[in-house]
Amino acid sequence: MSELKPPAPVSPLAAGPAQPVPSRPTLPLFFRSMEPIAPERHGGLRLDRQSGYAFAAPSPTLPLGLGEFESASRHYPILFSAGAAPTPVVLMGLAETGNLFILPDGAWRPDAYIPAYLRAYPFVHVEDRGRNTSFVGIDATASCLHTGKGAALFEDGRPSAALIEAINFCNAVRDNLAAAAAFGRAMEAAGLLREEEATIRYTGGGSGHVRGFKVLQAERLDAVDDETFLDWRRRGWIGPIYAHLNSAGRWARLMELAARQPQAAAVPASQSAMPPHQEAQTQP
Repeated sequence: MSELKPPAPVSPLAAGPAQPVPSRPTLPLFFRSMEPIAPERHGGLRLDRQSGYAFAAPSPTLPLGLGEFESASRHYPILFSAGAAPTPVVLMGLAETGNLFILPDGAWRPDAYIPAYLRAYPFVHVEDRGRNTSFVGIDATASCLHTGKGAALFEDGRPSAALIEAINFCNAVRDNLAAAAAFGRAMEAAGLLREEEATIRYTGGGSGHVRGFKVLQAERLDAVDDETFLDWRRRGWIGPIYAHLNSAGRWARLMELAARQPQAAAVPASQSAMPPHQEAQTQP
């Protein structure tokens, strides 16, 4: 599948006063705060997309939309989270190294694909099921927001072209993540996913165990009946299946980058992963 394509432009802000965020919300990944975007509170802010991605450096995994599988598979291993409802993620480092594709100055490695979730930040589409409504949230504390640098979010109290573009992209990310979640549930229901773990052994000594991820077992595809396979083809899922399988070839690049980092002693299960039944040798 191709990279994300934003939907047709939509009105980014609901008419009337913005709805308040429900009390004690669960914040999305990387968000330190979240509130409905509104000209009364954010009219003086500007968006600087050149500020980099240092805020994401501690995280070795990122959510992946269904429309990103092909692009991401050229650069990163694609995995599924463990549990009853596996969701696709890309692995970009280890718990002890953080994201290996973010350079010390916060820039992304120029040869690698930047996941859409990061490019949508600091905006997020929020569903408030309690009030049966939705709104566009913003992390006003984000380092990419300033008062004197970047593209204005509002012009004369109305959303600017830059804000409308950002919100349309944010909505496309929401749709692609939802599609990826449905894909993951279907692969789990079909019995194609298996939880794995691995051991990392460093040539300089020491090792780490990696747990808490699932991968698709290629040999189990032969057991999928024709009707189901044709349904998956109509849904556009065959490409993502093979992109996931092909992404296993990206482990070598990941371990090459990890070898340049200080040695990791252990990797918590919930934070990162390695290919199934594999021992990776790295230089310290």
